[in-house]
Amino acid sequence: MKVIGLLAISLTMTLAGCSQGSNGNPGSSPSTNNGSNQTDKAPKDVTLRMSYWAGSQLTVDKNNAVIELFEKAYPHIKIEAEYYAGDAYNDKINVQAASNSLPDIIRVDYAQIKNYVNKGLLTPLDDFISDQTINMEGVAEVNMKGGMIDGVTYGINIGNNALVMFYDPDKLAEAGVTPPGPDYTWEQYEADLRAVKDKLGLYGDTHLAREHFEVWLRQHGQKLYAADQKTLGYEDDQLFVEFMEQQLRWQKEEMISPISVELEIRGLEDGPFPKGESAFGGYSYWSNHADIMETQLGKELGMAMYPGSGDGKGMYMKPSFFHGVWSGSKHPKEAAMFIEFFTNNIDAAKSLNAYFGMPYHPNLVQEMQATFSETQKRVSAYLQVVEQHSSEIDPPAPVAGSEVGKIFTNVASEIFYERITPAEGAAKFRTEANAALAKAK
Repeated sequence: MKVIGLLAISLTMTLAGCSQGSNGNPGSSPSTNNGSNQTDKAPKDVTLRMSYWAGSQLTVDKNNAVIELFEKAYPHIKIEAEYYAGDAYNDKINVQAASNSLPDIIRVDYAQIKNYVNKGLLTPLDDFISDQTINMEGVAEVNMKGGMIDGVTYGINIGNNALVMFYDPDKLAEAGVTPPGPDYTWEQYEADLRAVKDKLGLYGDTHLAREHFEVWLRQHGQKLYAADQKTLGYEDDQLFVEFMEQQLRWQKEEMISPISVELEIRGLEDGPFPKGESAFGGYSYWSNHADIMETQLGKELGMAMYPGSGDGKGMYMKPSFFHGVWSGSKHPKEAAMFIEFFTNNIDAAKSLNAYFGMPYHPNLVQEMQATFSETQKRVSAYLQVVEQHSSEIDPPAPVAGSEVGKIFTNVASEIFYERITPAEGAAKFRTEANAALAKAK
């Protein structure tokens, strides 16, 4: 194995994952031909190049460990890994694409996969799935959709993550509140916020963020962005108005923390919930933040989907990233074999220990239970609930997505400071967001 240069480390990788054993059997021994068509002689030696981004030495070490396991299982295949930090990764991919020299195996973020497919950089993987070179048997469709473009699979999800509303079971019990389940409603959430405030004198939660609004829209059969990503995807501004009006009610009753407090939050360990000042933690948290939250508070926490998600419309599974095969690779079969190993081999999964996201293949999830920490077991159980109540993830945000997010935050702040009404905020958000989307290239 040869590893090629690490650029300045600047990107922190928090998402992650892996999944089952070779050819569908966790921990199974590799077949004698290892995917080669040769049956009466040793397979031909093959060298594959792999490219990925790394924001820490641990990311490099985890990746190297899987490569070493793969090379031991398949001695005729060598992996040369090259990695880059932050934006340098996409820059490097663009340069290599222009010179027709991309690696055989490419790590792809969800935000980039459609762009890569449109440029013709990735090869379809459906044939490798059909012949079980990549074994997705028994995997729920929701775990595959993110890597599909126009019904064709171009990327294999490495591991799962999902939005989560944390809650403190002790505080809920003290307030006489039943922990939220899959059928938890927005009405019950409001009642529970009030109970926490009245009985404990604590904030119930924080204001809702853009992530909540996207789920709220999905619950109402709408999307934040139109299919062409040049405008907002919903037409009825009353959805925005109602989303904001309920928060103004909570704010006036002091059931949620002041917006001035929330605007000062500087990290995951900061804010009302991780400081023990609220019963619910719905502040744009993801399931991979569970260990941080439990360490911060020194206790076991509950995890629930956002209110209103019981019908399966709002929540979705977020892939940590994908592995794809370069369309110009001379060894696509062997590249697919590595993707299968990285994603589904039990020894690889134990080595990664959910660093790149939680496993989702049912066989691997079962095999990994004995090695998971108690927090990981709770996250795994939570993700299985989300999987059962999820719909297909929306397309990646457009180029102007980050700007639209800032506009949403600014408009929401004006509403919560009561400088403008929710109706005025709805019109302002639409005007400014559509302008940002229209000018983006």
